Amino acid sequence: MSTNPLNIVIIPASTKVGAATIRALLSRSSTEIRVTGVYRNPSRAPEEFLSNPNFSARQGDVEDAESLDFKGADAVLSITPTWHDGRDLVEIAKQVSENVKRAIEKEEGSGKGVKRVVVLSSFGAQYDHGTGAILMNHAAEEVFKDLKVPETVFMRPGYFMENWATAVETVKEGGFLFGTITPTSMEFPHIAIKDIGEACAKELLAAGTALPSSPYPFELLGPVYSTEDVRKVFAQVSGKEVEIREIPKEGLLEFYGAVFPPSVAKYYADMNVSLLEGGILSEHPEPTADVRQDGKTELVEVIRELYGA
Repeated sequence: MSTNPLNIVIIPASTKVGAATIRALLSRSSTEIRVTGVYRNPSRAPEEFLSNPNFSARQGDVEDAESLDFKGADAVLSITPTWHDGRDLVEIAKQVSENVKRAIEKEEGSGKGVKRVVVLSSFGAQYDHGTGAILMNHAAEEVFKDLKVPETVFMRPGYFMENWATAVETVKEGGFLFGTITPTSMEFPHIAIKDIGEACAKELLAAGTALPSSPYPFELLGPVYSTEDVRKVFAQVSGKEVEIREIPKEGLLEFYGAVFPPSVAKYYADMNVSLLEGGILSEHPEPTADVRQDGKTELVEVIRELYGA
């Protein structure tokens, strides 16, 4: 067995999944792993990572192709961040994915290239229409599908449990949460970010192992919950009555428009609609073949941490 350490790069490392993956990798306490986090500003890397001898922070910006360097990397986790500054989400997803792809393939051309690239995608990324903001992930997959590395993985997780963080303030201050998935009894797959990070770590550590196909897509899912289930968990954690204020389909654009620029709000409203009855993700005519139920964290654990209870 080779004594050379496995060099893993996370880009961008500032994302929640990036941090969860780094944490999962460093928890293995192996001297055979080297983890590099790519940050726009490396000084913002958490001390918990910087204090670990197997971790280093590197400057790099996915919007600046010239700043990206994957020299010496064996495996890369590529995450497509979300921008809320009014730019077109799909176009910028294409741009940053192309930047990362070119930088990876530059090392491949040197003969010392990356073995495996794990692309954090999303449930529903196989569709080229009707999914709103998830089209960012479709765009990224389209860029990476012909990536010149031996192993490319498309990880498609379900709905992040941590997305319910937006309800913490309304529950604390008003005893309610907004319900945008209607009817509120409709169930959909959730998963905790720490479980996604653990799954990413496992895939990265498997670099050099043959895949069934490349690219190889799989869905990563956890427990199934409805908005009514979420309401009950918030009531349990907060110790008070919690109500749901439903946002009907026709009110979604206005709802998201109160928070995001118009173009971004449209993407989020369309994504929401895709989950409702008649939406492409509700009917799901082309499901991913491989589905892994590896999300073991229960919603109450995540809500309790978000709520500070």
